[in-house]
Amino acid sequence: MDTTSPNAQADAAGPDLRLRRLLWSTFATLAALFAVVVTTGFFFHAELLASSRWFVEKLGGPGVALGFFIPDAFTVPLPNDAFSTAGLVGGMDYWQVVAWGSMGSLAGGSTGYWIGRSLLSRSRRLREFLARRGGDVAQQIQRGNKFLLAAAALTPMPYSVVCWAAGAVRMPFGAFLAISSLRIVRVSGWLWLIEQGLVSLSE
Repeated sequence: MDTTSPNAQADAAGPDLRLRRLLWSTFATLAALFAVVVTTGFFFHAELLASSRWFVEKLGGPGVALGFFIPDAFTVPLPNDAFSTAGLVGGMDYWQVVAWGSMGSLAGGSTGYWIGRSLLSRSRRLREFLARRGGDVAQQIQRGNKFLLAAAALTPMPYSVVCWAAGAVRMPFGAFLAISSLRIVRVSGWLWLIEQGLVSLSE
Protein backbone atom coordinates (compact mmCIF):
# COMPACT_ATOMS: atom_id res chain seq x y z
CA MET A 1 0.00 0.00 0.00
CA ASP A 2 1.35 3.42 -0.94
CA THR A 3 1.49 5.57 2.18
CA THR A 4 2.81 8.63 0.38
CA SER A 5 0.59 11.60 1.08
CA PRO A 6 -1.29 13.22 -1.83
CA ASN A 7 0.61 16.46 -1.25
CA ALA A 8 3.97 14.70 -1.45
CA GLN A 9 2.92 12.93 -4.65
CA ALA A 10 1.81 16.27 -6.14
CA ASP A 11 5.11 17.88 -5.17
CA ALA A 12 7.06 15.04 -6.78
CA ALA A 13 5.10 15.27 -10.01
CA GLY A 14 4.93 19.06 -9.90
CA PRO A 15 8.11 19.99 -11.81
CA ASP A 16 7.38 17.56 -14.65
CA LEU A 17 3.77 18.70 -14.94
CA ARG A 18 4.79 22.35 -14.84
CA LEU A 19 7.40 21.81 -17.56
CA ARG A 20 4.88 19.98 -19.75
CA ARG A 21 2.31 22.73 -19.23
CA LEU A 22 4.92 25.38 -19.99
CA LEU A 23 5.92 23.68 -23.24
CA TRP A 24 2.32 23.41 -24.38
CA SER A 25 1.75 27.04 -23.46
CA THR A 26 4.82 28.07 -25.47
CA PHE A 27 3.74 26.12 -28.55
CA ALA A 28 0.21 27.49 -28.31
CA THR A 29 1.48 31.06 -27.98
CA LEU A 30 3.85 30.64 -30.93
CA ALA A 31 1.04 29.25 -33.08
CA ALA A 32 -1.28 32.07 -32.05
CA LEU A 33 1.42 34.67 -32.77
CA PHE A 34 2.03 33.20 -36.23
CA ALA A 35 -1.72 33.17 -36.95
CA VAL A 36 -2.17 36.77 -35.81
CA VAL A 37 0.72 37.99 -37.95
CA VAL A 38 -0.52 36.17 -41.07
CA THR A 39 -4.14 37.24 -40.54
CA THR A 40 -3.26 40.88 -39.85
CA GLY A 41 -0.89 41.01 -42.79
CA PHE A 42 -3.46 39.48 -45.13
CA PHE A 43 -6.51 41.55 -44.19
CA PHE A 44 -4.84 44.78 -43.07
CA HIS A 45 -1.66 44.86 -45.13
CA ALA A 46 -1.86 48.54 -46.10
CA GLU A 47 -2.75 49.67 -42.59
CA LEU A 48 0.03 47.57 -41.04
CA LEU A 49 2.58 48.93 -43.48
CA ALA A 50 1.53 52.54 -42.99
CA SER A 51 1.48 52.38 -39.18
CA SER A 52 4.79 50.52 -39.09
CA ARG A 53 6.50 53.06 -41.32
CA TRP A 54 5.15 55.86 -39.11
CA PHE A 55 6.47 54.04 -36.03
CA VAL A 56 9.96 53.63 -37.49
CA GLU A 57 10.04 57.22 -38.78
CA LYS A 58 8.95 58.72 -35.45
CA LEU A 59 10.45 56.32 -32.88
CA GLY A 60 12.75 53.86 -34.64
CA GLY A 61 15.00 51.63 -32.55
CA PRO A 62 14.37 53.44 -29.23
CA GLY A 63 10.65 52.82 -29.76
CA VAL A 64 11.28 49.09 -30.10
CA ALA A 65 13.44 49.14 -26.96
CA LEU A 66 10.76 51.03 -25.04
CA GLY A 67 8.14 48.51 -26.15
CA PHE A 68 10.15 45.79 -24.43
CA PHE A 69 11.36 47.84 -21.47
CA ILE A 70 7.95 48.86 -20.09
CA PRO A 71 6.28 45.41 -19.82
CA ASP A 72 9.50 43.70 -18.68
CA ALA A 73 10.11 46.26 -15.93
CA PHE A 74 6.62 47.07 -14.66
CA THR A 75 4.46 44.00 -15.48
CA VAL A 76 2.30 46.09 -17.81
CA PRO A 77 0.26 43.85 -20.20
CA LEU A 78 1.82 45.36 -23.31
CA PRO A 79 2.50 43.05 -26.30
CA ASN A 80 6.20 43.71 -26.87
CA ASP A 81 6.21 41.62 -30.06
CA ALA A 82 3.93 44.22 -31.63
CA PHE A 83 6.78 46.72 -31.39
CA SER A 84 9.36 44.40 -32.92
CA THR A 85 6.88 43.59 -35.70
CA ALA A 86 6.35 47.29 -36.35
CA GLY A 87 10.10 47.81 -36.56
CA LEU A 88 10.55 44.94 -39.00
CA VAL A 89 7.60 45.84 -41.22
CA GLY A 90 8.56 49.51 -41.08
CA GLY A 91 11.89 48.83 -42.74
CA MET A 92 14.36 48.21 -39.92
CA ASP A 93 16.95 45.46 -40.40
CA TYR A 94 16.19 42.16 -38.61
CA TRP A 95 19.32 42.28 -36.43
CA GLN A 96 18.78 45.95 -35.69
CA VAL A 97 15.34 45.12 -34.29
CA VAL A 98 16.82 42.22 -32.29
CA ALA A 99 19.51 44.49 -30.83
CA TRP A 100 17.10 47.22 -29.75
CA GLY A 101 14.51 44.76 -28.46
CA SER A 102 17.10 42.80 -26.48
CA MET A 103 18.57 45.95 -24.94
CA GLY A 104 15.14 47.16 -23.94
CA SER A 105 14.18 43.79 -22.48
CA LEU A 106 17.39 43.37 -20.47
CA ALA A 107 17.14 46.93 -19.19
CA GLY A 108 13.51 46.34 -18.24
CA GLY A 109 14.25 43.03 -16.52
CA SER A 110 17.12 44.62 -14.60
CA THR A 111 14.83 47.46 -13.52
CA GLY A 112 12.30 44.88 -12.31
CA TYR A 113 15.07 43.11 -10.41
CA TRP A 114 16.03 46.31 -8.58
CA ILE A 115 12.37 47.11 -7.90
CA GLY A 116 12.12 43.75 -6.19
CA ARG A 117 15.40 44.14 -4.35
CA SER A 118 15.10 47.77 -3.27
CA LEU A 119 11.43 48.65 -3.01
CA LEU A 120 9.53 45.54 -1.91
CA SER A 121 10.65 45.97 1.69
CA ARG A 122 9.23 49.51 1.69
CA SER A 123 5.92 48.98 -0.07
CA ARG A 124 3.15 46.81 1.32
CA ARG A 125 1.27 46.99 -1.99
CA LEU A 126 4.26 45.72 -3.95
CA ARG A 127 4.71 42.85 -1.48
CA GLU A 128 1.03 41.93 -1.82
CA PHE A 129 1.30 42.11 -5.62
CA LEU A 130 4.30 39.78 -5.65
CA ALA A 131 2.55 37.42 -3.25
CA ARG A 132 -0.41 37.21 -5.63
CA ARG A 133 1.54 36.97 -8.88
CA GLY A 134 4.87 35.43 -7.92
CA GLY A 135 4.94 34.25 -4.32
CA ASP A 136 5.62 30.63 -5.23
CA VAL A 137 8.14 31.75 -7.84
CA ALA A 138 10.05 33.75 -5.22
CA GLN A 139 10.16 30.74 -2.90
CA GLN A 140 11.46 28.46 -5.64
CA ILE A 141 14.14 30.92 -6.72
CA GLN A 142 15.19 31.29 -3.10
CA ARG A 143 15.63 27.50 -2.96
CA GLY A 144 18.05 27.77 -5.89
CA ASN A 145 15.68 26.94 -8.74
CA LYS A 146 17.15 29.30 -11.35
CA PHE A 147 15.40 27.30 -14.08
CA LEU A 148 12.34 29.46 -13.56
CA LEU A 149 14.19 32.61 -14.56
CA ALA A 150 15.56 30.87 -17.66
CA ALA A 151 12.08 29.61 -18.54
CA ALA A 152 10.59 33.07 -18.05
CA ALA A 153 13.28 34.58 -20.28
CA LEU A 154 12.40 32.22 -23.13
CA THR A 155 8.71 31.42 -22.80
CA PRO A 156 5.34 33.14 -22.21
CA MET A 157 5.89 32.96 -18.44
CA PRO A 158 5.61 36.46 -16.88
CA TYR A 159 9.28 37.45 -17.10
CA SER A 160 8.79 40.74 -15.26
CA VAL A 161 7.23 39.04 -12.22
CA VAL A 162 10.09 36.54 -12.06
CA CYS A 163 12.56 39.46 -12.23
CA TRP A 164 10.84 41.11 -9.28
CA ALA A 165 10.94 37.83 -7.40
CA ALA A 166 14.64 37.33 -8.18
CA GLY A 167 15.38 40.76 -6.77
CA ALA A 168 13.18 40.21 -3.74
CA VAL A 169 15.11 37.08 -2.72
CA ARG A 170 18.42 38.82 -3.56
CA MET A 171 19.66 36.51 -6.29
CA PRO A 172 23.19 37.71 -7.19
CA PHE A 173 22.79 40.30 -9.93
CA GLY A 174 25.57 38.76 -12.03
CA ALA A 175 23.77 35.41 -12.10
CA PHE A 176 20.48 37.17 -12.81
CA LEU A 177 21.94 39.07 -15.75
CA ALA A 178 23.69 35.99 -17.17
CA ILE A 179 20.47 33.97 -17.18
CA SER A 180 18.44 36.92 -18.44
CA SER A 181 20.69 37.13 -21.49
CA LEU A 182 18.48 34.33 -22.82
CA ARG A 183 16.07 37.13 -23.67
CA ILE A 184 18.25 37.73 -26.74
CA VAL A 185 17.37 34.22 -27.91
CA ARG A 186 13.71 34.88 -27.16
CA VAL A 187 13.61 38.21 -29.03
CA SER A 188 15.48 36.89 -32.08
CA GLY A 189 13.61 33.57 -32.23
CA TRP A 190 10.14 35.03 -31.98
CA LEU A 191 11.00 37.80 -34.44
CA TRP A 192 12.23 35.15 -36.88
CA LEU A 193 8.84 33.44 -36.60
CA ILE A 194 7.11 36.75 -37.26
CA GLU A 195 9.34 37.30 -40.29
CA GLN A 196 8.44 33.86 -41.65
CA GLY A 197 4.76 34.69 -41.30
CA LEU A 198 5.27 37.91 -43.24
CA VAL A 199 7.34 36.14 -45.92
CA SER A 200 4.59 33.56 -46.38
CA LEU A 201 2.18 36.36 -47.34
CA SER A 202 4.40 37.54 -50.18
CA GLU A 203 4.78 34.12 -51.77
